[in-house]
Amino acid sequence: MPVGEARVGLGDWKGNDFLGDDIKVEDNGKVTGSLKYVENFKEFSSNVEEQEGNYFPFSLTDTAGKSQMTIKKNGSAEPDKTDIEFDPQIILRVTKGDKFEIIVDDESVITFDFAETIMQTQ
Repeated sequence: MPVGEARVGLGDWKGNDFLGDDIKVEDNGKVTGSLKYVENFKEFSSNVEEQEGNYFPFSLTDTAGKSQMTIKKNGSAEPDKTDIEFDPQIILRVTKGDKFEIIVDDESVITFDFAETIMQTQ
């Protein structure tokens, strides 16, 4: 998965601002390698508490005709992450052990598992 220069739709941020050189996503969604610790990421959220941490950007490639999506974190979805307008470029704010299921048009497309991901700190 070439991620170093991936644009994620948020200003000048690029994939390599978030991802270590060793990051890998297996077919089953297991994410290994390291996520960098990011500070001052105001484009992610207006909530100051969400403007630093570890983030995982990704792009969905099968986008033709898609209309809505739901993002479940650790088995449940917040109301503001349920049946939202489809966006193929997503950034997740993650912590060790999180699982994020991405559902597009009522079909689960992947579950990212961060149990073995190294979360860099400040």
